Amino acid sequence: MGFQKGEQIFEQSYENDRVDWKLPEHRMEHFRAAGVIINEEQHITTTLTAKVVSIIGGVAVLQGVANVVSHDVPRQTTQVSSDPFSAALGSDNLPVPAAAIDIDSAAMAGLPRQPLSVGKHWTTALAVDTTLGSGHATFDHVLVGSDNGLLEIAIRGQGRITGAEYHLPKLLPGSISLYGTAWYDPVHKLVVQESYAIHNQLLKPMEGEQNGFDEQLSVDTSTHVTHL
Repeated sequence: MGFQKGEQIFEQSYENDRVDWKLPEHRMEHFRAAGVIINEEQHITTTLTAKVVSIIGGVAVLQGVANVVSHDVPRQTTQVSSDPFSAALGSDNLPVPAAAIDIDSAAMAGLPRQPLSVGKHWTTALAVDTTLGSGHATFDHVLVGSDNGLLEIAIRGQGRITGAEYHLPKLLPGSISLYGTAWYDPVHKLVVQESYAIHNQLLKPMEGEQNGFDEQLSVDTSTHVTHL
């Protein structure tokens, strides 16, 4: 990242997050009859507005506001929130201090320090957070080409959910899968667009059928900077 002090950053993302609860059918019938929601679906739009308040040792310190609109499809409810936030990003797009990163944000964290030619790969391995629990994932990136001054990067990620935050030890470990594309602006040193399909699972066999949770998440994000 090549942020400069005083720059304004604008980012908007849209998520379609579906989590299905899996049980043997004869067990599931009881929960359906009781009105329990088996198939969760959230549509989430997040708009971030931030300012680079300082650059310290190559790390950009950002302060801003996150506006979130979350629509719960099965319950037909909408929640709106607006919260201040602060963050620090290294020049390689890794947060400082290092910590578990949301799976979609982790896909382009850890940028290579040297320019790459078309067809070249780089790999990152990070602690990540998912809707179903925390874990670790490895991401393979390949520079597939350029268009209109932007570099197109194909990304595939695989990992394991190992965290017991949701008290589901019998379902661990789970699996993480991500694939998608990001576009990088080498002039402004900024990831300007990302589009990912993510598949996370906490599933184990029960009575010949799957038991647990299956998540399908799509995320599309665009970012731009107003330069001084």
